[in-house]
Amino acid sequence: MMDLRDAFEDVAGRPVAPTIQQADTDLSRGRTALRRRRAIQTAGGSLFTVAAAVAAFAVATSGTATGPGGTEAQAPPAASAKSIQLVAYKGEQPKGFTVDTVPDGWFVQAVNEYALVIAPDKAKNPGPGVDPSKAPIYDPGDYSNKIAVFLESKDAGTPQGEKIKVGDGDGILRKSLRGDVSDANGKPSPEPARADGDYGSTIFVKQPKNVYLAVQFWGGLGFSKQQMTELAAGVHVHKAVQGVG
Repeated sequence: MMDLRDAFEDVAGRPVAPTIQQADTDLSRGRTALRRRRAIQTAGGSLFTVAAAVAAFAVATSGTATGPGGTEAQAPPAASAKSIQLVAYKGEQPKGFTVDTVPDGWFVQAVNEYALVIAPDKAKNPGPGVDPSKAPIYDPGDYSNKIAVFLESKDAGTPQGEKIKVGDGDGILRKSLRGDVSDANGKPSPEPARADGDYGSTIFVKQPKNVYLAVQFWGGLGFSKQQMTELAAGVHVHKAVQGVG
């Protein structure tokens, strides 16, 4: 009987063994991809792990996105960091996390004990007849083109990346590599190429008991390193809960 490994190999061919760094990056992107589509949940830890592994496999074996005539698909240009201003957040403060600043023209779209989502104002008031599943900007469980805040899962290990200072604490900046995204039917396809090379960044801030706060910026938002660090420094953890997987 053909097992799952054989089935994968028949479809995609036998993969080349990745390096340790590639495996760490791909697994991280697998976890992140799942978080992009829905809020973190404690239930279904085994399902989370399987989904992450499949996503990582897809990233490791993906090719290059092409448009009509074989030209490589291009993502829209990023916003300019000069046009982004961080302002004091004056809305109701969530219980799991609190934030000092948000980008001007952005708001806290959703929050629970696992995650907080900051979205541009255009995600407000979708209007009657709008289906969030077809317009992800209105879906608080979809992190596309947004900023997401959560605690890194218990079994994720110590994040790898550039060591930075975040306020008075220690942090790590990890830039995402180009990977796969899902289309409207949930089928993974290579992420469009970006001229700016910005496929997203996550700042991890160390918390007590070796827990890490993660502040995830979607690719192409145009935030500078200083702006991301400043925003992350203004995020405070209260009654948030770590996910598993």
